[in-house]
Amino acid sequence: MKKGILLTATILGSLFVSAQAVAGASANIGATSNYIWRGQEQAAGSGAFSAGLDYEADNGLYVGAWASSLRAGEEVDVYGGYAKELENGVSYDVGAIKYVYPSTSGDFAEVYGKLGYKGVEAEVDYTVDKDGASTDEGDVYYALGYSGDLPQNWSYGAKVGRYNYKAAGTTDLTNVQLSATKSFDKAGDFTFAIDDLSGAGNDPLYSVSWGKSFDF
Repeated sequence: MKKGILLTATILGSLFVSAQAVAGASANIGATSNYIWRGQEQAAGSGAFSAGLDYEADNGLYVGAWASSLRAGEEVDVYGGYAKELENGVSYDVGAIKYVYPSTSGDFAEVYGKLGYKGVEAEVDYTVDKDGASTDEGDVYYALGYSGDLPQNWSYGAKVGRYNYKAAGTTDLTNVQLSATKSFDKAGDFTFAIDDLSGAGNDPLYSVSWGKSFDF
């Protein structure tokens, strides 16, 4: 685990040094009572801390790295892509992301595409590699969500996703998330979320998360 933590610190530290002198760079930190991703617990029901760095150019190209603690190690995500919002309000985002678990196994990579308009966003994520096992390539995650603003710096979100696994005998999963966020100018954003995962026989999951971003 020490090697994994050192790798995480090295990646984020190197990006931080570079970001200090680059316009368009930002950083983020966060904490959650339960790290949930696509309806599934990632830290065995325990809390997690996270930090990340991003750079976005004026032409829409972006790169970034994000790391989170897990119950038995850590996760480091490295990603890059191209995002743009058109004059008619339509936005799109295409890119690739690598999920790395330095202390354990299960590394995998995805390519993704997102399309948004007036609070509605659709996305498709396709697994292109997973620990060198070709049988895991071809997993597809589809999702459709909607978010909007409320008075007093509140916002809300609703999202439904479907994970279709290529491997024979693997149960496909559908997840639904409802969330509410309260934003503060200096204190960051606090999000309350409920996640439900069908096909796994689990009860709904509840989480409280906090996040704050900083522009350089």
